[in-house]
Amino acid sequence: MTRLHTNVLCLIFIGISIAVAAYLYPSLPEQIPTHWNLAGEVDDYTPKPWGVLILPLAAIFVFVVMKLIPVISPKGFRTDQFTGVLNIFTVTLVGFMSAVALLVLIAATGRNVHMNEMIFAGVGILFIILGNYLGKVRKNFFLGIRTPWTLASDEVWNRTHRLGGWVFVLIGFLMFLNAFIRLPDGVLIGSIVVVALVPVVYSFVLYRRLEGFEEEDPDID
Repeated sequence: MTRLHTNVLCLIFIGISIAVAAYLYPSLPEQIPTHWNLAGEVDDYTPKPWGVLILPLAAIFVFVVMKLIPVISPKGFRTDQFTGVLNIFTVTLVGFMSAVALLVLIAATGRNVHMNEMIFAGVGILFIILGNYLGKVRKNFFLGIRTPWTLASDEVWNRTHRLGGWVFVLIGFLMFLNAFIRLPDGVLIGSIVVVALVPVVYSFVLYRRLEGFEEEDPDID
């Protein structure tokens, strides 16, 4: 995906969310629902105008941050090797945030929105897309599985991200499935633990096997 395509798609997504927010604003209630519990019931509200603007602004923030990453990355950790993947990540994240903004706005009008199901499906798709490209992310300080061991070794970075990609896709399918067939809460909690811990532990074990932790004796030539 080219930079031009990325910018155009992201601006379209953001523009749609802002346009819908502006159109609906006069008819929206003073308190905008912004959080749903696991039962699908609204349990928190944010007053106007922030309740209307916070998610479109979040999409803009994500877009700006993703565009800054190539600019501020230090030498040796540039993103030039995976520019296409970075563009895909940018479009995916901005599109996801914009879609959530639209769902919240629609729910605020009083329409029946199955928010939990939609969010689980959206997060599932998000993880599947990110997982499919995670293995192509090269070493950098901003994206990917950044542990001391992946940052210290190109081999550990690459192999950890290939594994992480499979983990993301698997968890993504479970999240998407949960939108239609409610899985036990333990399965979802376990999925989050897997995503968080498995790549980290794997990077440590792999680094220890490939590089080791013993210091070389400086007195030995």
